Amino acid sequence: MGKSIRIKSALLIFLCFICIVNMNAQNPEIRYKVHGQILDSRTGKELKRIPITVFPFNKVVDTDNKGRFLFSMPPGDYKFRIDYAPFDKKEIAFNLKSDTVMVIELRSPFTSQYLEGVEITAFRKATEIPTAIRQIDNLQLKALPALIGERDILKAFSLTAGVTASSEGAADMQVRGGLHGQNLYLLDGIPLYSTEHFFGLVSVYNPTIIKSAKLYKADFPAEYGGKISSVINVQTQDADLKKFKGEAEISLLTSKIMLNIPVVNDKLALSVAGRLSNYSLINLISPIIPQNIGTRFSFHFGDINTSLNWKISEKDKLKLSFFSNTDGIDVQNKMDNDLNKVWIKNKQQNGGLNWYKTFSEKAENHVLVYADNYGYDFGNSVQNVITSKKQIIQILTDIHSEGIVEKFRYIPSDKLNFNTGFSVKTFGFTPYQINQNDSDLNTKKTSTQTQLTEGIAYLEGDYKFARQQNLSLGLRFNSVGNQEKIYNNLEPRIGYHGIFKNDFSLSASIGKMTQPIHRVANSGLGFPFEMFFPTSTYLLPESSWNFSLGCAKDFDWNKRNFSIKVDAWYKTMNNIVEFQDGYDAVFSTIIAPQNTILDTKKYLTQGNGKAYGIDFSANYNVKNWSLTADYTLMKAECQFDQLNNGRPFAASTDIRNSISLTSQLKLSESWSFSATWQFNSGKPITVPTYIFANPVSNLKPDQVSDYDGTLYQRVITQRNNYRTKPFHKLDISFTHNYKAFKHYNATISLGVYNVYNNANPFMYYIDGVQNPNKTYKPVLKYMSLFPILPSFNWSLKF
Repeated sequence: MGKSIRIKSALLIFLCFICIVNMNAQNPEIRYKVHGQILDSRTGKELKRIPITVFPFNKVVDTDNKGRFLFSMPPGDYKFRIDYAPFDKKEIAFNLKSDTVMVIELRSPFTSQYLEGVEITAFRKATEIPTAIRQIDNLQLKALPALIGERDILKAFSLTAGVTASSEGAADMQVRGGLHGQNLYLLDGIPLYSTEHFFGLVSVYNPTIIKSAKLYKADFPAEYGGKISSVINVQTQDADLKKFKGEAEISLLTSKIMLNIPVVNDKLALSVAGRLSNYSLINLISPIIPQNIGTRFSFHFGDINTSLNWKISEKDKLKLSFFSNTDGIDVQNKMDNDLNKVWIKNKQQNGGLNWYKTFSEKAENHVLVYADNYGYDFGNSVQNVITSKKQIIQILTDIHSEGIVEKFRYIPSDKLNFNTGFSVKTFGFTPYQINQNDSDLNTKKTSTQTQLTEGIAYLEGDYKFARQQNLSLGLRFNSVGNQEKIYNNLEPRIGYHGIFKNDFSLSASIGKMTQPIHRVANSGLGFPFEMFFPTSTYLLPESSWNFSLGCAKDFDWNKRNFSIKVDAWYKTMNNIVEFQDGYDAVFSTIIAPQNTILDTKKYLTQGNGKAYGIDFSANYNVKNWSLTADYTLMKAECQFDQLNNGRPFAASTDIRNSISLTSQLKLSESWSFSATWQFNSGKPITVPTYIFANPVSNLKPDQVSDYDGTLYQRVITQRNNYRTKPFHKLDISFTHNYKAFKHYNATISLGVYNVYNNANPFMYYIDGVQNPNKTYKPVLKYMSLFPILPSFNWSLKF
């Protein structure tokens, strides 16, 4: 009897437990989503990084880059508080009973000095983004000193750890041991083949139209590929659909203008930004000079960005964009009876149609269709004014491509989101074409014209597996080739970013990148000269593995902010391309083809490389003063079976130590001061070990000729056997913000480039120096182009 009661009691307890578990399983905690967007009531634009305080949790959450926010909370009474100058304080109380959508408009008081279009920024914590990623917006760009008043996004990135320029004043980038041609440069999602104006002094990115730029040194999203070193994604400003406005700017080097023109209110708007070199005015004077007197020359560079934005509906938007940049220099002079002409020209154009489709708060789509073209033209002609005989030699390079890109984003929850897409691109190459004409003979030699097709598909997931702990996994498939050969590549990507207590974060990433288009440039003396070659049966695609591990820490005390970042990295590079010993771009395209067939196997070779180092960044902010320090310690080397007797040698990007210090000081409400100091240790170049006259030259000891010509023989015993002189300089500028014509916001900036006039090497060459006994010996010299220079910039917003 007792045993039966105990069994029944146990069964009753078990049944009650099952009922409780079943009730809990059938009635989980109910949560609803609150999502929306914060807009500026005056312009209708999204307000990014606006802090929202959520009560009763007293938790602060910032909106994203499009002003959006998303919360998941149980039913109940809540309150949002937004207190962000210069906007009026706003509180929203609500009872959450179901999924809710909010559109919040912030207003600024009419008596406030609200400068529309100028972002109000605060110190951003170093722990917020992975250590291998750097982002610069328009406001940060304008605060930096500039070369002759010309601010440049690529030069701004060259101040960051892990990034250097190839030479002083060059608008290019070498990222973590990689070459300039191994970076993916994007303008509104469209790749650029050339990024340089004025042959390296200025980049093609017009600062008046830039909205933001992001540099990935590692931790590459799966949607990006095609290069093995880095990704630079530059986004331009969208046209304002409601208000006409513009900006004019002039510096010592260029003049710029940007116009925003609403065509149909809140539906259709046009944005145009143009830049022209001030020296283009010389072209108006040069034709007046007679051909037989002195030297006639013309020089110019310019670019234009246009976009047409059409808001079809709240969920459908179209953006049609066009970009064009040109460079040109022509020099003509008369010597004796010969009329000499030299010209260098290049041109780049692209156009794209973007369709942005929002299906819901969880799903959005982006389709891009684009076409682009890049061409380079270098030539020299000599005409005898008596006999009219003319000799011409001309080198042409041309690349064009077309593509369609599909991107889809899906956010199933606030902890998980997916990005997927595909693209198909076609390329057409003429790596070089040589035209020669000497009146009696007309020859044309062209490298093989190649067609290339690239297909890409990718999938990436970002999972927030714990509070402020994010893991991203991606896979990119790349197939590239033509009828002769097809290469298939898988590119896995793994990234982690976690924020812990006491403002400390960790970042780690592993990723593979593949590059089907090769840029080849001179590695020795003289001016840089580049050519582009596609992947073929002989040239394999380049590839790299990128490893990165970093940490960051923020400190706050007494209204002072201090942050520090450290990132250790390692990179392997396979199938990188170099000229074989004894060849360079000029010899391969002009001299060698005189008696041989153009064949890349004769002068190009492939090998492997590696680079590793540590990036260090620190930032200190106190009230009206900030100081940023960036330092990189690195090593980069290459190994080619056909170069340097198969022995490893230092890569041309092996700049062991690079330092940059940037300081900004607010002097008053309208005046500010900024200064930048840079130091780079010497980089490796290849110079001859011995130079002697050829026996057939019949040169006497007291004669000297061109050491680059055929009268002398150069002997090179080792690749990259010399390190250049270290580079360092200081730039300063003063900036004044004021009201022009009573209503318009104007800025004037005055400064000095290379304050202490350091003669930094731009180009090395060999010249003859006379000995006391009247004989000559070859000596290595360098040329410096940028002494101490004034800097001036004036801009007006209207």
